[in-house]
Amino acid sequence: MNFRSLLIVPLAALVLSAGATGLPMPDGWMTARYATLLNVPTGGYSGDGYEIGIDTSISGGLPSLTIRSIAPLKKDLPAVGHAYQTVTGYAGQRVRFSGQVRAEAASAWAGLYLGLGENDVLMPVTMGQAGVEKKLPAGAAVPAADGVWREVSVVMDVPADAPFLTLGAAQVGEGQVWVRDLKFEVVGPEVPPTTATVGIDWAQARRFHAQARENIARISPQPLRNAALD
Repeated sequence: MNFRSLLIVPLAALVLSAGATGLPMPDGWMTARYATLLNVPTGGYSGDGYEIGIDTSISGGLPSLTIRSIAPLKKDLPAVGHAYQTVTGYAGQRVRFSGQVRAEAASAWAGLYLGLGENDVLMPVTMGQAGVEKKLPAGAAVPAADGVWREVSVVMDVPADAPFLTLGAAQVGEGQVWVRDLKFEVVGPEVPPTTATVGIDWAQARRFHAQARENIARISPQPLRNAALD
């Protein structure tokens, strides 16, 4: 896909491939899932918390990409499922990512986001990595549970030294979000940039990350495994 000609392509125009959960995925899109499940006693992250792909139960109209929690999540720990792609060639420009979004039974944040960086820009936020408060992607949310389609847009100034930009849709916590009729374009200075960020509790995630490091530090010294490489 030629991103220099702007991504103003509805999902209907993209080739579909099967996602990890069985739902078809639009070509060019990637998925990531970070969820702390009730049935994971160690408190570690699991990739089984979300189903992501084209909602095949919706007939007619534009195809809708959906992100849905499929397992009970630990309420006091961060969890997010999202679909995204990375674009290049927009350094020094103001860009807008927009589309129609709706959410149902969402316990936290659901919407579109733009972030600076290659690949999964939500991973360091969800995992509470050091300095994450300086890397929060801009985001535009919809009401968490009314099920109404709404026009949503996220606008960002891409720094002149930023070669990569990541855009996507995310469901934070439990619930389901749908997105459709997505567009990505360069806009002029008259369009104000988005000041809101993706609604991940990064302070909570950072505490979880710090606690996990403390727990690892208490583990007894481990020997080298398979030194013979056999």
